[in-house]
Formats: sequence, structure tokens, C-alpha cells
Amino acid sequence: MEYLSILALVIITFSLVYVLLWKYVSFAKKRGIVAPDVHKPGMPKIPTMGGVVLFALIPMYALLIILFPNTVHRSIPIVNEILTIIIVTLSSGLIGLIDDLRDLGLKKVFMSSVLFVPFLVFHAYNPRLLVPFVGRIRITILYPLLLIAAVPVVVNAINMVDTHNGVMLTGVLSVLIPLFLWSILRNDYVSATYLSIAISAVVAMFMWNKYPAKVFLGNVGSYLLGGLLISLIVISGLEYVALVAMFPIILHGFYLLTSIKGLMTRQQIREKAGKPVKVVDGVIYPNLDPNAPFTLTRLLILAYGPMTEKELVKKFYLVFAFSSILALLTGFIMFYPVL
Repeated sequence: MEYLSILALVIITFSLVYVLLWKYVSFAKKRGIVAPDVHKPGMPKIPTMGGVVLFALIPMYALLIILFPNTVHRSIPIVNEILTIIIVTLSSGLIGLIDDLRDLGLKKVFMSSVLFVPFLVFHAYNPRLLVPFVGRIRITILYPLLLIAAVPVVVNAINMVDTHNGVMLTGVLSVLIPLFLWSILRNDYVSATYLSIAISAVVAMFMWNKYPAKVFLGNVGSYLLGGLLISLIVISGLEYVALVAMFPIILHGFYLLTSIKGLMTRQQIREKAGKPVKVVDGVIYPNLDPNAPFTLTRLLILAYGPMTEKELVKKFYLVFAFSSILALLTGFIMFYPVL
């Protein structure tokens, strides 16, 4: 009966997000909440800020408290984990929403740096980290310090990779799926439940955001998903799998930050260094200016030559699929004997 309840919750989550987004697209068009799709000929206006519908995840996770009223997960009451997921996801989503409405600039980066607090308040983490070739090590003091750095890094990395239709959501799925499969393999059905709800919502969003996108998520969507993702990574205790799966996302952010030599808003980057690519008649070319920002997008175009957005998106999908499979294999090859 419990498994049927979880399955029903997953189906309801997918249906709710899909229908809400369908309604939101119509609403956004009427209200003029649109943005140009700069990588397509004619730059059509596309409804934006569709990520607001992901706030529907909050009551979905809250319902788990009813399904698992007295459960203890990894020596932690499940209510502590759920409250952490809800608070971090809600807070990161609100940061993104305010940024969409008022343009917080770099303030959003510093605001996201305090999202580690709920993990510490509710002790929703396992300080026994699984390290390749070593096994589990206890880092009771070091782990909270790593959290302080990791939380804003993941949240902002997800935001930075939202470059083309469906790319950010595919990147998030490439992390969630191996985390879900490894949770099942480790008989960690509580983490698998958390992850299945997230996956169902992201898949529903992807149906609308995939190429050619019918809606953009906006910063509200990318920040909310970044907060949700780091919550699930930490609570599942599968940091090593997530690190391998997120490598292309981390690489994208690293290339960008090192090439512009520091933190900047998108507007500041364009004014100082220009765009990493340029679009001519629907074909994307690399910006050959040596001062232009260097990103994974620019790297793919330099490697494979000019291409349409549709072709570029497929390249991103392949990169994320490879990192996701590698994350699964890394777990089997390196860690299975010590689980």
C-alpha cells in the first residue's frame, strides 16, 4: 500500500506540473511575460518564468511526512530531511523569482550562499563520506565546511548551464537518474522516493522546454532546481556519484568564470567580453574574440563546427548521457564492495 501511495504521488506530481505549465503558458502569453529566443531566426517571443510552477513540489514533499510519519532515515527523522528539502528548494526558488522580477545582480550569488543553513539546523547530512578506493571516512568537522562551499556552487552552476532549449533540465536529469538508480541498488527507498518526485517534475517540465521550447524556466526555475538538486545529493549520501554526473555542468561554470576572471552578471559579461557565440540565420558560430567568454557551448561549436541550435542541443544531450552513464559505472567499479 505504501508503494502504491508513492507511485500515485509521483504520477500526481508529473500531471500537476504538466497541467500547471500548460495553463501558465497561456497566462504568460496574455500578460506579455515573454522573452526572445535569441538562437532562432526572427527571435520569436517565448513565455518565460515557467519555473514558478515548480513551487508545486513543496506540497508534494510535505505529503511525505504523512506517508512516513515515524520513519528514521540514516539515523535522522525523515521530517528533518523533508523540511530541509522544502526550505532549501523554496528559498532558492524565491531568490530566482526575485531576480527575474528585479534583477538582483550578483546579490543572488551571495544570497544563495546561506542556503547551507537548513542542512546544519536539521542535521540533514551524513558526515561519513564514501571516498574512491578508500571507503567511508568520517569528516564530522570538515563536511559542514564543504557544504558551505558546495551549496552555492551547485545552485549557481545549474543557473549558468541554462543556455539552450532543454539543456539545463537534461543536465539535472543526468544527475537525478543515477542517484535514483543507486538509491534503489542500495535499498535506500526513502531517498529513491525523494528523487522519483523530482524526476517526475523535471520530465514534465522538459516536455515543454525541450527543443523547440514552448516555455523558458527563468532564473526562478534554474535556482529552484539547483536548490532541490543539492538537497537530494546531500540527503541521499551519494556525493561521489553526483560529482561524476555533474562534471559537464561544473566544467561549463569553471570555463565561464575563469575566462571572465571572476563573478559577473550576464549583462556585465556581455558589456565587457561579449557573448561566447553568435547567431547568423539560425546557425550558431563561436565568437573568435580571444576575450569572449569560454563555455561548454563554445567548446562544442569549436570542436564540431557551426551548427543549428537543434544540433547543438543534441550534442549537450550526448555529453550529459555520457556523464550519467559514467557516474553509474563509477559506482559499480569503485564503490560497490564497500556499500
